[in-house]
Amino acid sequence: MRIPVVGVKLTVDQHASGIWHYAQPCGHRIHPSPRTTSQVVGVKYNGGPLWKDGYTWQNVYWGQYFGTTAGSSWVKSVDRATADIETDRDYSGGLRQYSVGIGRLINTIMLGQDPPKQMSDQQIQKALVDWIAKGTVANLGQAGAYNIFLPPGTSASLSSDVSCAQFCDYHNTVNGPNGPFYTVEPYPCSQGCNQCSNSPLDTLTQGLSEELIELKTDMDPGTGWVIGNLELCDFCDANFVCNRISTGEYVNSWYDKTKAACWIGK
Repeated sequence: MRIPVVGVKLTVDQHASGIWHYAQPCGHRIHPSPRTTSQVVGVKYNGGPLWKDGYTWQNVYWGQYFGTTAGSSWVKSVDRATADIETDRDYSGGLRQYSVGIGRLINTIMLGQDPPKQMSDQQIQKALVDWIAKGTVANLGQAGAYNIFLPPGTSASLSSDVSCAQFCDYHNTVNGPNGPFYTVEPYPCSQGCNQCSNSPLDTLTQGLSEELIELKTDMDPGTGWVIGNLELCDFCDANFVCNRISTGEYVNSWYDKTKAACWIGK
């Protein structure tokens, strides 16, 4: 079924997949939890885990590209942007109204082996569990999350939908409230995911910022803070505004319930 929203096409999958949200080039497609299938007015907390002060992000760059000169420069820029977004007082700090804390970025992980050209979410989950078991990445338990960056030419898929065709990025959990929690960040799409500039980095930071915010406020998808079938950034994407934080990165807005309005930066 489809829910009409001004400026954005929202699609609700009748078969809940466990993925609450993923940014889509031509809109936002929502996979609701089984118990939430209709629009509800107002912000609601469903009792699930939330991000706390001191929780940890670990960026994982998967593929040989990130070891090249261009790839290494990209990694530095993305790591800096991740830290900037997480620590910005107004942007991430404003989430204290949702009992959400500020985390930190720990050492970056570079994986030299290339992933398959197309990865399903199930394959990504299996890889993440294997990395944790082997000590390839830190074992963050329930106190953190991983940002998994894919190289150019590699796509992620959710059911029959493929990144850069139907969506840009998403967040999920392997085992509900027990984690591990993660976002998946395919290399920026050439069109559709950036309404503000032509920069691939700006494209990346807009999608990444949305997933960071929504993972923190809704770690086990659908059990945290939601507005009907929407997460906090989804609601604001209906009336998209180009926003930047104090350090210059483009970010997506989230709903500020203290002001009954979407967050506005630079």
